[in-house]
Amino acid sequence: MPRFSYQVRDTQGELGSGVVAASTMEEASKILRGEGKFVIKLNEVGEEGQDNDSTMSIAQHARRVRRSEVIFFAHQMSIMIDTGVPIVEGLESMTEQTGSRHFRVVLKDVMQHVQSGNEFSAALERHPKVFPPIMISLIRAGEFSGTMGTMLTRVSEYLSKEAKIFRQARGALMYPTFMFVMAIAVVVFLLTVILPKFATIYADRGATLPWPTRFLLGASEVATTYWPAWCTLFAVGVIGTVVGLRTDTGKRALDWLKLHIPLVRFLFTQLYLTRGCRTLGTMTSAGVSLLDTIEIVRQVTRNKYYEDLWDDVDDALRQGLQLSEPLFKSSLIPRPVVQMIRSGEKSGRIGDVTVKIAEFTEAEFDQTVKTVTQMLEPIMICFMGGVVGFVAVALLMPIFTISKVVAG
Repeated sequence: MPRFSYQVRDTQGELGSGVVAASTMEEASKILRGEGKFVIKLNEVGEEGQDNDSTMSIAQHARRVRRSEVIFFAHQMSIMIDTGVPIVEGLESMTEQTGSRHFRVVLKDVMQHVQSGNEFSAALERHPKVFPPIMISLIRAGEFSGTMGTMLTRVSEYLSKEAKIFRQARGALMYPTFMFVMAIAVVVFLLTVILPKFATIYADRGATLPWPTRFLLGASEVATTYWPAWCTLFAVGVIGTVVGLRTDTGKRALDWLKLHIPLVRFLFTQLYLTRGCRTLGTMTSAGVSLLDTIEIVRQVTRNKYYEDLWDDVDDALRQGLQLSEPLFKSSLIPRPVVQMIRSGEKSGRIGDVTVKIAEFTEAEFDQTVKTVTQMLEPIMICFMGGVVGFVAVALLMPIFTISKVVAG
């Protein structure tokens, strides 16, 4: 007969653990509950006495779950729950349907904990890498209000819009990044492969070269002669940047650049505003407390300066102030947006108002992405054309007289 390792609390709240024999996990859970114990964790034990799915192995699977799979999961679960399917049966169906073995492991763990008597939100909360905080909060609100299907629908809609916004932002930055890398690669190729061949020709003939050519030949000589030093410097720079960005100072520096680089700052400012308003509107409309909502908004913003702003908002709310008061003092939130939030506070419809603000800011974000992309394309083309053009002219200027040089 299979055996199951368990962690429980008794009626006095004391923790306990052990192993129970039962034909199924559900039967093991019933045995423990029948003894007056509250089940915290219940896993099947293998032949060697080890859990079949260790915490580490599940964590490794969780890191490989795609956000699109979570969106589909929320959408399908909302349909099944609205049609009267119990949560456990819905989870069992989704576990069998998913084509991702990584997500299957996570869903199996979630299903086992729900079968053990845990709440759905608590089971999801065990996998923060897979299920975002806003999803946990909305589902927990649905458990209290009895609107689980509606909340899962909101989760699906929210995550879908978040994914769309992320794709737009990434797409807007992908093109200029690619163009910049290509320009650097072309210049390095010309300096290290093409120019040294021309240097040999002119060095043998002692020809006097134009200054652009002499400049590039000097740069080529430095690049080819001291390439180990350049490679080392590049590696040190990359490692230093990666390590530095993991510090609070490095993160703040990068976040400051995002908010101040011309053109790009409009994209990031609109991105943070859109994500904040969408989260605020979704959670307040679902009946989540404002303090819990602000904490989630702070987490999804992912910018130190906006995190500081939402910390100030949290402090103000705990002091009995209105949500709009600290926002009025910040330059990160546009004044018209704050005015609309204040109107929602006065009318008692803060949820509806913030949802409308989110729709408005999303439309503005779409337009900002198009505008930034249209402006960055010619700028990057001019930059790459200027760099490559200078190198080409420096190479072509001596070619016009190369026949004289070769003839001596």
